[in-house]
Amino acid sequence: MRVGIVTEYYRPWPGGISEHVHHQAVELTERGHDVTVFTGPSVPGWTDDGPFEVERLPWAHEFTHNGARSRMVLSGALLGFRKRFRHHALDVVHVHAPMDPFLGWAALLASESATVGTFHANFDPSGLWDGLFRRLRMITGRAFDRMHGRIAVSEAARESIAHYFPGEFEIIPNGVDTERFRPDVEPVLARDEDRPTILFVGRADPRKGLPILIQAFERLRKSMPAARLIVVGVEKNEVASELAGVAPETSASIEFAGYADPGDMAGYYTSCDVFCSPATGQESQGIVLLEAMAAGRPPVAFAIPGYRDVVQHGVDGWLIDPIGAEELASGLATILGDRVALSRMAETGRKTALGFSWPRVVERIEHHYARALDEMGRSE
Repeated sequence: MRVGIVTEYYRPWPGGISEHVHHQAVELTERGHDVTVFTGPSVPGWTDDGPFEVERLPWAHEFTHNGARSRMVLSGALLGFRKRFRHHALDVVHVHAPMDPFLGWAALLASESATVGTFHANFDPSGLWDGLFRRLRMITGRAFDRMHGRIAVSEAARESIAHYFPGEFEIIPNGVDTERFRPDVEPVLARDEDRPTILFVGRADPRKGLPILIQAFERLRKSMPAARLIVVGVEKNEVASELAGVAPETSASIEFAGYADPGDMAGYYTSCDVFCSPATGQESQGIVLLEAMAAGRPPVAFAIPGYRDVVQHGVDGWLIDPIGAEELASGLATILGDRVALSRMAETGRKTALGFSWPRVVERIEHHYARALDEMGRSE
């Protein structure tokens, strides 16, 4: 089968959609399919390393939305999608975040193949979405109706888009590379049993909750003065204002690794005792939670929609409610102070992650493709 995957976000752009697309494309290729990824521009010096073709469209506008760094491909190349698709003689066009302007719309409207969309975002109704999905219904409604199959990565993602476009969606979650993320991977950082270690992986986006974690970490050190915090994906200068009010000894116990090479990520997880993702909302599922569990490191997180679909409190991780630095510090102290429970949750979390392995996830996507092809045949 010839599959074209269209995505605004792909490596080296960090984030869940980028990783989802990469591993989906790798697994589809390994299963014998011919895959091409259509995406926006890269950065100077970046070399695409997947076993499939990547076609880059020029120029994208970067901005912040929904509490996250985002981008939008704006190029005349969007008008050439139909020609690109015909050149590859695609059987399936799979668009990630298909209702986001303008890349998704262009791909949906250009596709002459069985067309599938995957919805990732968890968002609240707002004036912006009302404008896009209701006032521009002549365009967005037509684009939505072009899909022969619709996937949501979680119930939270399904509810978000279904508020504007009711219909049938199959929930197929994000996957995790359980061969890459394993408990026996060599740590990137030296382990010290006398220093309880917490790992954060994410961006400096406000909704990722790093400022709350920094506040919680300062409180935690009152009962665990040897604790340390490893921050991956954020440079120290990006949270300079949050660190300004932190005691010097606390600041000295926070290590900033910056943007990490994807090949090192598994080793960062095994360098910690617990993984903390203090996101405050708008998370559809949380791939980082699955990566941590696959690596045998229990996640600690707030009990927000999307995360509750992945973590079972006290079974394979620790969920905290309500959102707050004091509550987060208390939760971290509880789990770090109980080594027996920590070990038990680590073992159970690995089993949970195996259920989200990419071979299992992509097998479900393949079945969805088959139904989309049937649906296209019936509609012609």
